[in-house]
Amino acid sequence: MSFTSAARRDLTVVAAGRGVSVAGDEVAVIALALWASHEGAGAMVVAALVMAAALPQLLAAPVAGLIVDRLPARRLIATVSLLQALVCLALVPAVAAAHVPAVLALVVALNLGQTVANPAWQALVPVIAGPEQLSRALAVLQGTTAAAALLGPAVGGLLVGATGTSAALVVDAVTFAVLGVAALLLRHDRRPEAPAPGMRGELTAGVRVIAGDPVLRGVLLLVTAFVLTAGAVNVAEIFLITRTLGAGPAAYGAVGALFAAGLMLGAWLSRRDRTVTAAARLLVGVTVSLSLSLVALGLAPTLVVAALASMAVGVCNGMLNVLGQSIFVRRAPKAVLGRVFAALQGVVGAAMLAATALGGVLLGVLDVRTLIVGAGVLAVAVLLVVGRPLLTAREPRSDDAPPTGDRVAAVLATEGGDAA
Repeated sequence: MSFTSAARRDLTVVAAGRGVSVAGDEVAVIALALWASHEGAGAMVVAALVMAAALPQLLAAPVAGLIVDRLPARRLIATVSLLQALVCLALVPAVAAAHVPAVLALVVALNLGQTVANPAWQALVPVIAGPEQLSRALAVLQGTTAAAALLGPAVGGLLVGATGTSAALVVDAVTFAVLGVAALLLRHDRRPEAPAPGMRGELTAGVRVIAGDPVLRGVLLLVTAFVLTAGAVNVAEIFLITRTLGAGPAAYGAVGALFAAGLMLGAWLSRRDRTVTAAARLLVGVTVSLSLSLVALGLAPTLVVAALASMAVGVCNGMLNVLGQSIFVRRAPKAVLGRVFAALQGVVGAAMLAATALGGVLLGVLDVRTLIVGAGVLAVAVLLVVGRPLLTAREPRSDDAPPTGDRVAAVLATEGGDAA
């Protein structure tokens, strides 16, 4: 079964818009990092920028999810994207004046917009694709954004070197404007359902839905474990490649490119739509493969083995992303999908921060190979804890379908209730 013409058109618009925007974001990240590294307190400014980018995802996720579930998606995404374009333009004079507090405040504002936009896009895609083509749509979008994320840093470095930081920020502003226009061009829209009496103002609905569903809870824990391991491995991998294996910066860049290629391949391999039962069981297998790939990376005797292992980790990452998102969409109540994705975004953001800090600390006490192999062992340990609900996940009966309206309120009012 293929996409309808309207769905194909809208997914093309979404993929193009999101790809351009992700590339622009990577350009801006490189520009700001290079700018901060030249400040008098370079390391402190870089750390502050990382915190300014991450904190909105942690602190504003509940409110962002509620906004996504209360407003039409197209208008919300377009408005937020255009506001982000203005913030990027405001960053130009702040950076030129080296006004660090203003830059940090604007980075916070930029990422507040991202905290709203990301779950809005995630909740809109199932409306465009429909249940039969959901995985295929997610695979296409992940492949596009992975390619853009791979291209963005290279373009950013060249752009900053040739024209300076200001031009890179203007490019990012243009990409946000493109994304806003792309949202307005869509024919599909996700329109909010009227909240049931027990749901009005329910900021914690997403968290409660995930906590009450053993399958969603298991997927979230696996994703969190992978983010923790990946963050620590990202810190350690550069030392493995350049010091332990004696390769240069070019080789390290090539290994990173292979990881990104694996990410795209993993998304493509996950394009076939599966039932929740099949997707959850495949997710268990992917986690085992991920663990073995990390162990192979940690024990790699040569650069070639390390590169292939890194690519295998990327394949598993791509598959995990698509399978996990499809399970969330099929299990979570549609009326609170924005809040569910916002909660997922907040947890992942917290895990990324913790992983980066943890990787640096552990490298001070552990050998780089031990750290990477230990990350693979951690993935299996988490799987042993949460694997049973995934292996025994069942398809919802007709009377167990994801609830909306009054049924959502009833589910959320039940302690430990299953959301599906």
